[in-house]
Amino acid sequence: MNPAMQTVWHQAYIRALETITSLRNHCDFIFERDSKNAKEVKILNAVRPTVKKYTPGTPIEKEYISATDQTLKLDQYEYFNIAIDDIHAAQSVPGAMEASAKEGALALSEKGDAYVASLVKTGVEDSTIATTGEAKAVTKTNAVEMLEDGFAVLYGNNCKTNFNYHAEVCPSYFTKLRQGLTELFTSNVEMAKAGYVGKYGNALVSIENLLPQNEENTEVYNILRTTKAIAFAEQIDKVEAYRPQDAFEDALKGLYVFGAKVVRPKEIVVIKTTV
Repeated sequence: MNPAMQTVWHQAYIRALETITSLRNHCDFIFERDSKNAKEVKILNAVRPTVKKYTPGTPIEKEYISATDQTLKLDQYEYFNIAIDDIHAAQSVPGAMEASAKEGALALSEKGDAYVASLVKTGVEDSTIATTGEAKAVTKTNAVEMLEDGFAVLYGNNCKTNFNYHAEVCPSYFTKLRQGLTELFTSNVEMAKAGYVGKYGNALVSIENLLPQNEENTEVYNILRTTKAIAFAEQIDKVEAYRPQDAFEDALKGLYVFGAKVVRPKEIVVIKTTV
């Protein structure tokens, strides 16, 4: 080894690959505007009145109804807090904190996606979210059929054909389903930015790497749902720089406060596939 040969640091930081996930983006954010300065949002559910047969000339009966409600809690708190001292900052390649800030913001956002996945897993386990049956190995010949089985469940729950649907599938499912898609978004820039890879019927298809799995990690829970199935609200989402009082360093912290809830369980179905 020649000690006269210097080491040169490349003037950029290689960022980690972003996780392929968009689960939170496919939720309903309509309740977010009501969540400011609140710890929870009460969602009212309209009650359908009972229709009774009328006989002319006879008294009619009154039915007293009261709206039911469910609670969307903003009880998920995630943060990061990093620092680089002035000595190291002066001796390092510029841009360390900026690169870390972007990584931190992405990491916080992924917590939202992971939480949505956990709600679906819980729903399957407690049978509030339906499945199409036992897990199957997905193939090119049954990939479309399995998706159609999911639609059959939702249509049976009175989900209309003109609803906005999302088919969130694992990579191995997508590779088998690709040939059956009615439309591929290989050159559609806007759809690609939104995380969609194609469309089957009226369902936008996305590849997801944070889908829930069973406890043994032998089954993947692919999701078919409407946009209204899960409500999501973000209350605080910020990253800020500061100078700690007890050190000579630059620091960066980020906070993410959010909540989600399966508000329409009949508008979501899980398609189990084997890993």
